[in-house]
Amino acid sequence: MSASPAEYARGLHQAVPGGVTGGPHHFVVCDGEVRIEIDLVPGPDHVIAQLRLPSLTAHWRLSGGTKCIHDTLVARMDLAMRRGGG
Repeated sequence: MSASPAEYARGLHQAVPGGVTGGPHHFVVCDGEVRIEIDLVPGPDHVIAQLRLPSLTAHWRLSGGTKCIHDTLVARMDLAMRRGGG
């Protein structure tokens, strides 16, 4: 994904207020019975002409809860981490 660790953290905190600990490259997200451990690995910038976009690879480990609960939480997190564009 194209984001800095700080941008990624902001999105996590928006999605799960009060449920995020850690940083800048390791986070634990707790929401009800679900726990997600996230490790971020910074990658090379994407370069388009003079525009530089940071890149990250996020590794998630989910535990607790059901698949339905996981899917709902992941969808909420995905929505919070989207950016506008055209």
